Amino acid sequence: MIPIATAIAAPAVAARSYRALAASILLLAGLLLAGVAGWVANGWRHGAEIAELRRAHAEFRAGLSEQALADVQADAATVRQAATEFRTIQSILAPKMTALTKELRNAKPLPPDCRPDPVRVRNLDAAIDAANQAIPR
Repeated sequence: MIPIATAIAAPAVAARSYRALAASILLLAGLLLAGVAGWVANGWRHGAEIAELRRAHAEFRAGLSEQALADVQADAATVRQAATEFRTIQSILAPKMTALTKELRNAKPLPPDCRPDPVRVRNLDAAIDAANQAIPR
């Protein structure tokens, strides 16, 4: 048989152990909730950092794109200027070259043992001078 003191004390001990178990479960649940809240807050913080890094990277790439566009525009202007200069030189040089070509074609052929006459030498010198003037410096 169970002594009376034990029978009276047993439910009180059992109630205390249930309360301790419930307090432990609540403590664990609280710690779990705190951990989840910390995890979520940390995720938000890292999400904000990633968004800031992406924004900074986009600004950097935009700056590079603007610089590349400025370089291409400057190069295009240089090409346009060179094309304009070429057209000017070509319009000046083309009639001279045509006239020289015509004179050289219509000249009498030289005998094999002959030297060029002064007119031919002048024409050759004029052709060389015209070619040298056409070279951009």
